Amino acid sequence: MRLRKILSSLLLNAGAGMMVLGGLGDLFVASPPNAWTSVLSQPSNQLPAGTVLLLMALLHALGGALMASGVAILFLANGPLRRGSKSAALAIILISLLSDGGNAFQIYHLGLAYFWVPLTFVGLVLLGVSFALCPSPVFTGET
Repeated sequence: MRLRKILSSLLLNAGAGMMVLGGLGDLFVASPPNAWTSVLSQPSNQLPAGTVLLLMALLHALGGALMASGVAILFLANGPLRRGSKSAALAIILISLLSDGGNAFQIYHLGLAYFWVPLTFVGLVLLGVSFALCPSPVFTGET
C-alpha cells in the first residue's frame, strides 16, 4: 500500500508539475517558433505583425490555461485524491485529457513532431491515477 501511494504521488506530481512548467514555457515564447513554418506556409519572421501578435496572444493564453490545469491537478492529487476521493480521480483524468491531451492532439493534427511532450505529461498523470485506484492485491505483501 505504501509503495503504491509513493508511486502514485510521484507520478501525479511529476506529470502535473511538468504541465505547469510546459505552460510557463509557452508564456516565455516571444515569437512564432520556426517549427511552425510548415503550418504557416512561410517563415515565421515574414509574417505580418498582426498575425504574429495574434499567434503569440493565443499561445500565451494556452500557456496560462495549461498552467492552471497543472495547478488544479496538483491540488486535487495532494488533497482529495490522497484522502481516497474517486471523484477527484475522475476530475484529474478529465482535466489532464482535456488540457494537455487536447494540446497534444492539436500539435499532432498540425503535423508537428513535438506532440509527444504534452502527451508524456498526460501519461504520467494517468499512470499516477491508475496507481492510486488499483486494488491492493496487485501489490502483494504490502499493507
